[in-house]
Amino acid sequence: MDRANESYCNMWELLEKGSAIIAKGTGAEAAWITSGGFAALVLGAAACMAGKDPEKMRRLPDSTGMRNEFIIGRNNRLYVYDRAMEVAGGKFVFVGDENWGCGVDEFEAAITDRTAAIHYAYPIVPKRGVPQLKDLLKMAHNHGVPVIVDAAGMTYPTSNFKMFTDMKADIIAFGGKYVHGPNSTGFAIGRRDLMEAMALHSFIGVESGPDETPGKWRGIGRGYKLDRQEIVGLVVAFKRWMALDHEAERIAPAWERARYIEKRIRKLPGLKEARINFIPKSGTGTAYNTLGLDVHFLDKGIDEVGVIVKKLREGDPEVWVRYWGDSNNFIVNTLMLLPGQEKELVKRFEEVFA
Repeated sequence: MDRANESYCNMWELLEKGSAIIAKGTGAEAAWITSGGFAALVLGAAACMAGKDPEKMRRLPDSTGMRNEFIIGRNNRLYVYDRAMEVAGGKFVFVGDENWGCGVDEFEAAITDRTAAIHYAYPIVPKRGVPQLKDLLKMAHNHGVPVIVDAAGMTYPTSNFKMFTDMKADIIAFGGKYVHGPNSTGFAIGRRDLMEAMALHSFIGVESGPDETPGKWRGIGRGYKLDRQEIVGLVVAFKRWMALDHEAERIAPAWERARYIEKRIRKLPGLKEARINFIPKSGTGTAYNTLGLDVHFLDKGIDEVGVIVKKLREGDPEVWVRYWGDSNNFIVNTLMLLPGQEKELVKRFEEVFA
């Protein structure tokens, strides 16, 4: 990234070449690098509504008269992220029940001449009332309707990429941080025509496009800017991610750290009434970008656990556990620890729980 910052370059060409590397690595028809998974969803929604039509592109997020409806299951929402469809000018059409969900047939019944796409948040684990993606894709494609998949963190195992492309998902959005790239990056893979449209809607499409015509492609993505070092950082991280022996280089060391921590904190006075389990409980493999310990306080309420979490954060070094503020447990994710940090973490636990 430092070396990339030393030179100027043609940004459209850099994005094209970097995206081609990701497409080749995933087996996709095409790809496009973005400033995060959310930006990939926004650009994907815009591509499904306005395509490559310069006049429609200029109008977004006013999508009046366009195919602008996105069908989404009520029980499969990521409320912060599916808003990306609305940012681009889309309108939601909800199907199914909030708890019980629905089947493919209810999605099919909602398709009209105003449908731009179906939006699907890929579930981390099978979820009741959420159709399988392959079944939804088959139905949607029979009607000529694309499917936008939010698969932000589904980057491991790396065979996931081929799974999505083999199913012929139209747009699949990922976060760059989930291949250990810059947190400010992301990418989409999928259908070539939609990736090309996303490129025109992106910040560099506005600035120059493929033919150095600033202003011709005045898409909604001007604010989703990337710099050359971010693009290079993502591509290098992606190539490393795809070549990595994840079991040997990431997962096994993380389990060593988890067991080191568990052995040394289990008998601390402040944790005597706590239930400490491994995540996953089997003590092998990895959950969704998580591996480590679940510390569940049986003798404390949510507010009391919140005070403990704050103490861990306020020390030196700061320890940030995974905590959402609505339960009496927190998670120590050892996948995110650097070698040696497990010892520093144990010392901080000894200070707080002794």
